[in-house]
Amino acid sequence: MFKYFDLLKEIDEFERRGVEVGSIGNSTLGFDTPYIFIGDKSKNCIVVTGAIHAREHITALLVVNQAKHLLKNADLTLLGGIYFIPMVNVDGVRLCQEGVGFLTDKQLKKNLIKINGGTDFSLWKANIAGVDLNVNFDARWGQGKSNVFYKAPANYVGKKPNSEVETKNLVRFTRTVNPLSTVSYHCKGEVIFWRFFQKDKRTLWQHYCLAKSLSQATGYRLIATEAGSCGGYKDWCIDRLGIPAFTVEVGSDKFTHPYPYDQFEDIYNKNIDVPRRLLNTVCREKERASQNGSKDKDDETGLIPSEKSFR
Repeated sequence: MFKYFDLLKEIDEFERRGVEVGSIGNSTLGFDTPYIFIGDKSKNCIVVTGAIHAREHITALLVVNQAKHLLKNADLTLLGGIYFIPMVNVDGVRLCQEGVGFLTDKQLKKNLIKINGGTDFSLWKANIAGVDLNVNFDARWGQGKSNVFYKAPANYVGKKPNSEVETKNLVRFTRTVNPLSTVSYHCKGEVIFWRFFQKDKRTLWQHYCLAKSLSQATGYRLIATEAGSCGGYKDWCIDRLGIPAFTVEVGSDKFTHPYPYDQFEDIYNKNIDVPRRLLNTVCREKERASQNGSKDKDDETGLIPSEKSFR
């Protein structure tokens, strides 16, 4: 099991090797939320996140290993930089893995046990305040089919959009680094969500092409529905920043939560090079657009599909 203090050890090792590391801000309980930057700071970037849902902490291990892969293989082409944020919901992950034992506030312990309906927090998704961070962003907030309006292990939207410290941190950080695209890792289902009410047909086509490239890289199925969830980080990036953004659900549905770590190798093999390929593709598309305005010409990496595949 990959824990918060395992992440801190990895961050220390990255720093020891000269890699830029830092924090996007403190969590509700005051813990650092680390990031790792790999690549060229003077060029374009993307953002990759993991573990915004507490029980999906296996995605934090994936995001760390994606960064390590690039560090180890410095000869790979990287046309910009990638900000890796392995564990957005650090408080929630600790609660999920450790229970309330690490908390010092007795009333908070009681409240959390009451919200959870017991002391087993292994299926907890929310932050330490009982807010599901991936429905807390200001993107059609509160309109998701599964949303609830009371503190819960999952699906509580919070008192208002961007109400949570962790949400605010990620919004501020994303606006600061101004990425061309973002990838949010979740678990499970082996699907990729890419659509969120994009109205312009050209934008819709561009986002679809990138989603198709991720599908080809991972073998995961694309889902274009907009009806299910709202208020996620991917949704906010599309709606507020106007950039392509993706929720990638790793891991087969045949396994239950908490997702077994003995299946990590399969997740790793399917996703290890996704950030680099996405960065290079969006950078090439930006450059191509600036040169001749072409948006649908095949990418030289073979990632961009032909228009006839669009549905």
